Amino acid sequence: MMRSYLLPLLSILFLCAASPLPVDTGLPCVESYGAAPDQTPDWLRVNIELSDLATQNRYDLLAGHLLQSGFVDGSVCPAGGIYMNGSPNGCGVEAAYPEMLRWQNQYDQAILASAATSNVPPYLLKGMIAAESQFWPTGDWMKGEIGLGQMTTSGADLLLSYRPNTYQQVCAQVLGEEACGKAYAALTDDYRAMLRGWVLGSLDVTCPSCKGGIDASKGTQAVELLAETLAASCSQSARVIRIATGKPPASLMSYEDFWRFTLANYHSGSGCMYQALRRSENPTTWPAIASGLPQGCYSGQTYVRRIEENIAP
Repeated sequence: MMRSYLLPLLSILFLCAASPLPVDTGLPCVESYGAAPDQTPDWLRVNIELSDLATQNRYDLLAGHLLQSGFVDGSVCPAGGIYMNGSPNGCGVEAAYPEMLRWQNQYDQAILASAATSNVPPYLLKGMIAAESQFWPTGDWMKGEIGLGQMTTSGADLLLSYRPNTYQQVCAQVLGEEACGKAYAALTDDYRAMLRGWVLGSLDVTCPSCKGGIDASKGTQAVELLAETLAASCSQSARVIRIATGKPPASLMSYEDFWRFTLANYHSGSGCMYQALRRSENPTTWPAIASGLPQGCYSGQTYVRRIEENIAP
């Protein structure tokens, strides 16, 4: 997850103060869009079976991690199945394939349950995990990207700002209920930093006594928070669109393109998306909006494409 913030200070303040504290609803993304979609394409279906989520994709990054961490024995392969840079060779990929299948499907139940709770499409949620981490649940604390969804401090900020129920739960655990009468935005900088740190820390699957040094079962927490953050991105995306255009998303773009905008917002940040709307001459389709992405934000378009390529249907 990469988020860029290109908005001037006054615009950022406007985004934060444009409406009162959001209220969690049962259908956050449909309500954010502003209308019930006439038709829901397969990749945005909410009600699917667990078996529908199963995938059989090749993920070289995952294969490399499985070999390096000892979950797969690559001793029959040249150099143990991996190159010096950590990527798997052909033999390593073949050796890791059965375990690779198990890993990419082991969170399907959590994905389906979390998608239902947050009312986001399960195919989309799994596609995000595939694009972000290839289902390897560890984090890179040097880069500040943690868990299956590669959550960052900016992602935690998005989550806590737009999902008040989640904010209240986290705040009560970290600061105590008495300190949580204020909205997240009204807390001191130090308190907000503490909450963001707790969110990222909760995604840490490090387990020195576990095989490979990780407890993969803890990845379920990352799935739950990623689903909530995706719902938060829906709410923020709708706000950005209204501020930039003066119109609700449903009056400008299809439900599919609103979701593409939401994904890019999660990856690139509201500043990038605001500027894309302002620079676009015709912000009614995703290709037109993406063409307006400023320098430093282009990866948002690539990110959306990668997720669509990873979606099961």
